[in-house]
Amino acid sequence: MIKLYQAGMSTCVQKVRFVLEQKGIPWEGIAVDLHGGENYSPEYMKINPKAIIPVLDDDGDMVFESGNICLYLDEKYPDTPLMPSDFKGRADVRAFAQLIDEQVHTDTSACTYAIAFGSAIRAKYDTPEKLEAYLMAMPDYGRRYLKRQVITKGIECAEVEIAVRHLGAMLERLEDALNSADYLVGNQLSIADIVYLPYVVRLTHLNMDYMWNNKPGVTAWFERMKQTKGYKQGLEAFFVPEVVARMGDSGTKAESAIRRMLSI
Repeated sequence: MIKLYQAGMSTCVQKVRFVLEQKGIPWEGIAVDLHGGENYSPEYMKINPKAIIPVLDDDGDMVFESGNICLYLDEKYPDTPLMPSDFKGRADVRAFAQLIDEQVHTDTSACTYAIAFGSAIRAKYDTPEKLEAYLMAMPDYGRRYLKRQVITKGIECAEVEIAVRHLGAMLERLEDALNSADYLVGNQLSIADIVYLPYVVRLTHLNMDYMWNNKPGVTAWFERMKQTKGYKQGLEAFFVPEVVARMGDSGTKAESAIRRMLSI
């Protein structure tokens, strides 16, 4: 049986669980305690030296990176296909997915930590030495630098305004695609929709859904996605109410600052 190293509210894990549930593939979850730093343990870093989730174990075949895992599952388990049948459609899906790795994931993480999680991390690692040890456990310099900025400076750091503006541009791209189709690539649910969904969900959890008040295509698409088995069983079933509430409260407090960044 497939095993998935995961955490309930991880955006990257949500993509993979959506695919597993939408296709009806049996799987078993192995919890990784991100807040407790389990992903930085020597045992986990033997599994994935990048210290990130998810990792898919398919009968001993280890597959890494969430978008890559989604493509792997669609190719190996072709029932309920999640890629277009034509070459151009598949190329468009890959182009959409590439933007996630280039920008969207990092931008969403910056907003999440600056708005909602930074204060809890500062409270847990309550001396400069403890916080630095937490940050230095991250093997990737870029992730470490960004986390240091958003955790120590919060919503006022320049990286957050950059992230917010990038996310606004992302929503414009989605709206353009959805003006003429039900899904991001034509009228078929595809991996393009699946890899973007968790980031739109995260914005709703941060009470930032005002960012697409004037985007009827995005609004209708989001409602359509919430009716899928993949969303209900792969995302919604794993929401942690107290975490969602904390993100929402923090997002409400940050709304005026975010709106200023967006000039709306």
